[in-house]
Amino acid sequence: MKKIVLALAVAVATAAAANAQTAATKAPAAKPAQTKAAHTEKAAPMKAEVVSADPTAKTITVKDASGSNVTLTATGSAVAELSKVKAGDWVMVTKAENNATHISKVKETTSKAHKEKK
Repeated sequence: MKKIVLALAVAVATAAAANAQTAATKAPAAKPAQTKAAHTEKAAPMKAEVVSADPTAKTITVKDASGSNVTLTATGSAVAELSKVKAGDWVMVTKAENNATHISKVKETTSKAHKEKK
């Protein structure tokens, strides 16, 4: 199981690095477009491990694919999900700026019984 998670984390990190390199090679946009883009960042889903969740403060701290901890403020439907997750859970977090707009638990796709059948 750890090998699968590690392989997945490496694949995600590699894809993120490739994406960052592609973004870095693009010509910078005009200054007004950059300002507008900063305020209207698209929501981006990411798979992450929960480090902590605080329903009272409406915050969740997750470890992203690069191993960095990110603390997000839950908004909208994500607030209700905070009480359903705990440290160590894997979640898909839809992130926009420093907000988590959607949180859902990731179901484990492989089990011992499933592996033994193969």
